Amino acid sequence: MYTVCQKCGKKLTDPESMRRGYGPECWSQISGISTADSCGSGSEADLPGQMTIFDFPDAVPDGGQNG
Repeated sequence: MYTVCQKCGKKLTDPESMRRGYGPECWSQISGISTADSCGSGSEADLPGQMTIFDFPDAVPDGGQNG
């Protein structure tokens, strides 16, 4: 268990942050996962504007053909 953030040195008070060793802001920068994402609310498919691999060919001009 950590009492200060291993990145910025701020005091940690949340048990989850103390377990990780990083506060929520530093954790989101390091892991690429925001604290809202870690709550498990929704899925990637529910994000506005999210593309799937099947959408990509339609987004590239000329169907992605080179030359």
